[in-house]
Amino acid sequence: MIFIAALLNKVLTFLFGLVYVPLKWLGPFWSLVGISWLAGILLVWMFGKVSNQDAIRRTRDRLSGELIGLRLFKDDLRVFFGIQFQVLLWTFRYLRHSLVPMLILMVPTIFILIQLNYHYGLRPLRVGEQAVVKVKLRDAAALARDIDFTLTAPENLKIETDGLRIPELKEICWRIRGVSPGRFDVSVSDGQKKVTKQAAVGGRLEGVSSLRTGENWLTSLLYPGEAPIPQRSAIESIEIRYPELDILFLGRRVNWLILFLILSLGLGYAFKGMLGVQI
Repeated sequence: MIFIAALLNKVLTFLFGLVYVPLKWLGPFWSLVGISWLAGILLVWMFGKVSNQDAIRRTRDRLSGELIGLRLFKDDLRVFFGIQFQVLLWTFRYLRHSLVPMLILMVPTIFILIQLNYHYGLRPLRVGEQAVVKVKLRDAAALARDIDFTLTAPENLKIETDGLRIPELKEICWRIRGVSPGRFDVSVSDGQKKVTKQAAVGGRLEGVSSLRTGENWLTSLLYPGEAPIPQRSAIESIEIRYPELDILFLGRRVNWLILFLILSLGLGYAFKGMLGVQI
């Protein structure tokens, strides 16, 4: 399953890159606006393909008629409450026609969110900025056996502390500091085998992989930036605690997820008529 997740990540990252690469030069905010617009249109189009559009149209028309009836017969309580029952009934029918397509659309939406988190969730370290490297082991006994786990890095990074062992969490932590811009590998060794992790200092605001893991297929799917750590390794994951990426709008920091949801839903809904889709 981990192999399938890794293969799926490669395909999805390539497809997402076809959209992201031409837009990334606009900066974090405007590139995210463009991606949200395209994603909203894509999801609305897909909704039209996987839903029963005729049934949704009939249900919406009937529901609109019942709502008009509520205003026309508001003084006749017997008729008014009868229409309220019909409104409730047709609302449930509308939800029945919409629920399954919405559940289907959750799959591509989750894949889009995973890619967006990779590209817009975090930023590289700045020169002089510090971060923590956290290594999680599969077995706490490896710490008890006094195995010498070491972290090595190129000249772009300075390792400022020795490894801090936390047996209760099966973790070892180091503090690092960015020295010069670049993208390169740091490695953790147990004296026999080593596992590498990509690190980023300065440069363009592109995708930043905070975690390389081999825990299971789900965590591998959630972090598409690097290949999973082999299951036979004593190391389960390597994490670099990068700062969050600042996306600014009118001088204020905006969370990428909130911005994406608002723009994709709003822009997608605005184009539903052009696409001929009933929602």
